[in-house]
Amino acid sequence: MEKSDPNPFSVSTDSSLQRGAYADHAVLLRRSFLFRVIDIQEPFTGRLTYSGWRFRQIVEIDGRSCWFRISWLKIHSKFDFTLPTSIAVEPSWGDIENRTVSVEIGFSRGLTIRRFRIWLGGRILYDEIN
Repeated sequence: MEKSDPNPFSVSTDSSLQRGAYADHAVLLRRSFLFRVIDIQEPFTGRLTYSGWRFRQIVEIDGRSCWFRISWLKIHSKFDFTLPTSIAVEPSWGDIENRTVSVEIGFSRGLTIRRFRIWLGGRILYDEIN
């Protein structure tokens, strides 16, 4: 390898954050101010709803509350919760015992959602960039 050759392990300069929703088995059904509805098909089947309206944050899966916080002073941008045992996870996903769902929300000015990501057991399920 010549010294002038590009590093094959470096990050591409063309890999800027492009808008869109990226997921193999999840579809964005609805989005608005502090609100998302995402239909997830794998590794579990369910409709995840995030709402940050009325000074509270809530995550529901198929209408069942999984995570809730009052957000009078602070809107939580990173949080974890355990997927309810009533929701079956496909064994092909890997460690089906790790039912930790992580959500990360990146906000811009005016509290608009700039990035919305969901993981299950450390593997990405959904990634939305605005």
